[in-house]
Amino acid sequence: MKIKKFLNNNVVLLKKGSNEIIGFSTGISFNKKVGDDVEEQDFEKIFVLDTHAMLEHFSYQLGKCDPRYVAIVAKIVAYAKQNYQLAISDYIYLTLLDHIDFTVHRIKQHMTFHSPLQWDVRRFYPDEYAIGVYAVQLLEQELAIDVPTEEAISIALHFVNVQSQKKDMTVTNRIAKFIEDVLTIVKYEYKQNFDENSFHYSRFVTHLHYFAQNVINHTMPGYEESSLYQQIEKMYPQAFHCVSKIKIYIKNTYDITISENEEIYLSLHIQKLTEQGEKEKNHGL
Repeated sequence: MKIKKFLNNNVVLLKKGSNEIIGFSTGISFNKKVGDDVEEQDFEKIFVLDTHAMLEHFSYQLGKCDPRYVAIVAKIVAYAKQNYQLAISDYIYLTLLDHIDFTVHRIKQHMTFHSPLQWDVRRFYPDEYAIGVYAVQLLEQELAIDVPTEEAISIALHFVNVQSQKKDMTVTNRIAKFIEDVLTIVKYEYKQNFDENSFHYSRFVTHLHYFAQNVINHTMPGYEESSLYQQIEKMYPQAFHCVSKIKIYIKNTYDITISENEEIYLSLHIQKLTEQGEKEKNHGL
């Protein structure tokens, strides 16, 4: 393998044959340079991602984020593997890093909200929830910040989503139809298609997949208001308006009224997805 590019002092883009991968090793930039030959044992962690789009997003995220976040994510994943023997792909590093970066930003901006899935996760995914609790404690310890306990739910969901679960084909088809309908609403609202290989598209579909299960099985948490509801409505009016259409679709199709917290979650996902789409369109990608 050869070093192709340094993303920061601890992270490098590597060339292995015709493939590109990412290597993490504390302080590697101080004793290596671009073009040097390296071995896998030179790194604390090698990241292999499925698509070039995922690799690009991970490279970008690693290059701009606080290096401490990478070490925190590595500790969280190691804890999950050692204590719960979960089957975890390298994709989890990408989603967790993105989540932690955004979470710290929200905390500094005093933007916190309750997860609409708190009861579900604690009851049905106790192992993943325990990982989330550990992650919250680790973030507080490593970054010296107060992290809302609800973040344990959000982090737990990352581990729920990466698990391979066999489902009844009828349910699978209904979930697929739900996701397709919601994506159609978003595409119609914004009058654009989205890159299905992009990171934020993948994140949105992952959220919809879990959300769809609760809607279809009528296991949504009870209705709950949020103090951030009006703030999000003002910050992201088009995303919020799009969610209002999704809300009507769910009410008419499944006779379920989604909570304000779920509206916030959907709005944030749609905002990130459509922001990426606008950036690509403006750059002629």
